[in-house]
Amino acid sequence: MDDFFDFKELRVRQPGKILAGRASFEIFDGKKNLLAAARETQSRTVLDKVAQLIPDARLLAITSPAGEYMFTLDFMGSKWLAELTDPDGTLLGKIRIGGSRRHYTLIDAEGSEIGQAVGDLSVTRFQVKGTSVPPFAEIRKTFAGPLKETFTSADHYTVKFSAIQAPVLLRTLTVMIPIVLDLARYDS
Repeated sequence: MDDFFDFKELRVRQPGKILAGRASFEIFDGKKNLLAAARETQSRTVLDKVAQLIPDARLLAITSPAGEYMFTLDFMGSKWLAELTDPDGTLLGKIRIGGSRRHYTLIDAEGSEIGQAVGDLSVTRFQVKGTSVPPFAEIRKTFAGPLKETFTSADHYTVKFSAIQAPVLLRTLTVMIPIVLDLARYDS
């Protein structure tokens, strides 16, 4: 598995659209270079959005800036679970969502726990650690700007990695947490 997210700091941002038809996220490095985009494969109508009829299962394609397929993130709200697969459909790992949406368990393809992300009470700051790795990352929900915050549901997140090296799968699942958090807590 390639380490697409081998950077000290990453930013996960939602483009600001009023009544967006599908979930969309962009992943940037610390210098604001686009690394990947995650877009829901099926759109929702404006009526669905207004009526809050959001499907339980949501599929997001994660692509490179050139449009090359990298991963699929399959979010299953009723199961409190998201699965990350490679382009061939092979399961890479899972993110299990805790009932309070403050706890996220990172699981490898064999079903073993490889890490956890635990958020503060306001669910805006998370510390990520591996089962055999001390805390190596922090995820923060950041201010998106007055217009975006007022008129859209778009959110921004920052993922900062420490100097501690974590396995590639653990880093990749960590970058997916803001997307899963947004779908589970703010978009459902």
